[in-house]
Amino acid sequence: MGLIIPSLLAEAGVSLEQIMDRLGHTDDQITKNIYLHVTQEMKKEASHKFGQLMRSFR
Repeated sequence: MGLIIPSLLAEAGVSLEQIMDRLGHTDDQITKNIYLHVTQEMKKEASHKFGQLMRSFR
């Protein structure tokens, strides 16, 4: 499995446990450190959620 596929799976909402299973990992640190990279879409979503949170404090 290529390096980008796990990141795209995470972006699509697939759980870390399911991604680890597909990669054959038992240690989540390996999966997180090597295979899961923050994509542009994830950055946009985080920014959007933060904006929503800040607006809820008004």
